[in-house]
Formats: sequence, structure tokens, C-alpha cells
Amino acid sequence: MTRISKNKFEWCVALAAVLLMTATSTQAQQESGVLALEAAAGASIGGPASAQAQQEQDRLRRLEDSRWPSLDRALDPAEKSFANLRENTGLSLSFDYQALYQQASNSLTDVDQSASGQFRMIGNWSLLNRNTENPGSLVFVLEDRHLLGQDISPSGLAGEIGYAGATAVTFSDTGTTLSVAYWSQTLADGRAGFVAGRIDPGDYSDILGYVNPRTTFQNYSIMFSPVLPIPDPGFGLGGGGFLTDQVYALGVVSDANGSLTDVEWFPGGSELYKYGEIGWTPEPSKRFLTNFHLGMFHVDERTDAGVPKSWGAMLAGNHTFDNDLMIFGRLGWSDGAAPIARRAVNAGLMWRPGYYDDLLGLGVTVADPSDSKLETQTTIEAFYRADLSDNLALTADVQYLKNPGFNDEDPLVFGLRLRFNL
Repeated sequence: MTRISKNKFEWCVALAAVLLMTATSTQAQQESGVLALEAAAGASIGGPASAQAQQEQDRLRRLEDSRWPSLDRALDPAEKSFANLRENTGLSLSFDYQALYQQASNSLTDVDQSASGQFRMIGNWSLLNRNTENPGSLVFVLEDRHLLGQDISPSGLAGEIGYAGATAVTFSDTGTTLSVAYWSQTLADGRAGFVAGRIDPGDYSDILGYVNPRTTFQNYSIMFSPVLPIPDPGFGLGGGGFLTDQVYALGVVSDANGSLTDVEWFPGGSELYKYGEIGWTPEPSKRFLTNFHLGMFHVDERTDAGVPKSWGAMLAGNHTFDNDLMIFGRLGWSDGAAPIARRAVNAGLMWRPGYYDDLLGLGVTVADPSDSKLETQTTIEAFYRADLSDNLALTADVQYLKNPGFNDEDPLVFGLRLRFNL
């Protein structure tokens, strides 16, 4: 067993102090974060982490003040070139790079550190009805996930510490992949739409306004309910729309054997993941900010993988107060061996303290694992994201894992994430 070194802890404290000293509450930008989420809600039927929604949030963030204006000015020519490309051709291109380091206080092996990076090119090419209320676009994400100086990536750390879950989402070492490539069509003057092609079903399942593993929390059981067994990207179809000004319906059907690395057409046959929800929001633009929904899922038996069918339901909601505080919560139930848990409750908050676009988050999940031999598991995660410039953010994160499943100790997992976008 190893523990996080004193030097690393002192370095993190010093870094936090520097960030706070450079912050000025007179430049509070709570409203800019809210406006970005409102715009993102209209850019995609998916969640905040979907390709189109992420592009819109990043674009609006570049219009605000930051701690490092000289870096912002240096990148202005490149940003203007991308804007001209979008205006002249309808092709919106963006690039981002994320790096994550995690270290655990207790390990079952001699491996307690992990790190990986993720480079992405995001494309959204408006080919039909450009500059209208019903555009049709080809959306794709080409990415490369790779190790950074450690033997394992953060996605593999859970196995080293005996945790029944995932301490990090998207941070693996799968190499170069075409993670998504689909057609996105808006309908009914922006009130409805669908996607079809190679999709990430997690972008359309049990979405609340804080769910983004690149800008908020890291642990799967905090971002989603652990009763929900979301497969990797695969071919599928998703769609949704507003039935009234406040009530909407959303659903997705996708390959239950989806794979990030193998782009295959239903390799296990017609084994499907199905999810649907009906929800309420004050108005369409507030879908990420305030949302209450009932969701249900069913996953077919995966014969080759030896996983029986599963089904379940979630009751979830989040609400934003005064443009700076979001609270969220979920109740979940499932039957079958595919999910991490058979019962779970999670809740938390995110708060914008008024320092540029900084963000603080705290989440707690209590879950009964699908394996009835394991004890009730508690996951607590807290993070602070400091926006250093319009294009650069640094996030410090800590997770406490009580009764992790296969470890007699209760590990702490410290994380440091850097994200650059252009």
C-alpha cells in the first residue's frame, strides 16, 4: 500500500493558493456559464458532453474575460480562421486535449498511479438547411487516447484498488479511433430532432446539466446512476422533441456490444441497448439548467460476452438557482448483472464562486452493488475547476471510496486534469 506523497500535497495547496490570489470577484461570470448551457441545449438533442453541445460551450467561453488575456490574444487568429471556415463552408472544426493524472492512497498491487491523454478533433458540418431552424449536419469525433508516463490509464485504476466502478470516464489508452460519426437532423423549427449512425449512447441517456467528464466530475457513479449500464459507442438511433413548451420525450436504441476501438455493424447481432425518458423543464433553453425526468432502460442478453439481459428505471432531476448554484439528484433501480448496482441514490451540487468561469462541485452516491455479496458502497467526489484562459482549464479532484467492493481499505483518489480547447 502507498500513500499520496507529502510533496505532491503541498504542491497542490500552493497551486490552489496562487489560483485564488489571481481571482477577482469583480469579474464574476456566473451568467456566462448559464448562457453557454442554454445555447448548448439548443445545439444538440444530447447532453452537455455531446459533440455539438461541447463546441457551442467552448465557442461562447472564448468571448469572456480570463486570467491569461495574453494567451487569449495569441490564439485569436486561429479562432478567427475557424470562424471564417464555419461561415464560408458550414464546417465547424474544433480541437481539444485533455490530460488526467490520478493517484490512489490504497492499492491491492504496487500500481497506484495512472495518467493518460486524449486528443480530439470535433467536426460539425452543416450540409442541409444551413442557417435555418432545421439544419442537418454530419457530426464526427476523431480522437487518440494514450498513456502519459504511467503503466496504466485512469480507466484501469479501479481494478488496481478493488473498486466496483470507474474512477474516470473517457481516459483510457485505446489509441486512435473514430468515436462517433452520425447524421444530426433538427426538426419542427428546433423543437425536435434525431441522430443516426455511430453514436455514443451516453450522450442521450439520463442526461442532467452537469454531466461532462471533461469539464466537471470524473467518477461514473457520480455523473450517471450506477444502475445504468451504458455501452460504448456503436451504431444506433436517437431522437426526441418537445410535446408541449415544457414536456419532452427522448429515446435511444444502440448496439449493446458497442466498442470504441472496433467500428463494426452489430457484431453480436440484434443485441440492443434501449433507453427512453419523459421529462419536464421550464422552457426548451433551460433543459440543462432545470430538468426532471423519468427514464427506463432495457439491455438484451449479450450471448458472446455472457451477460444476461437487464432492465431498470431512474428518477432524476436538477435545478439551478440564481445562475450560480445547481443541485442534482437521482434514484435508480435495476435488475440483472450488467449494471454496477441494483439500487442507488446520488445527489450533489455545482457552484460558480464568481472567479472568472471557475466551478466547484460535490457529489455523493450510495449504491447496493449488483453482486449481493458486496456491501453497500459510498462514493464521494469533489472538484475545483480553475479557468486559466478562454482555452485552458485546470481541475483538481478528490474521490473517497467507502466499501469499494474488493478492498478492505477505503481509498482516496487524487486527480489533476488539464484541458485545452481551440
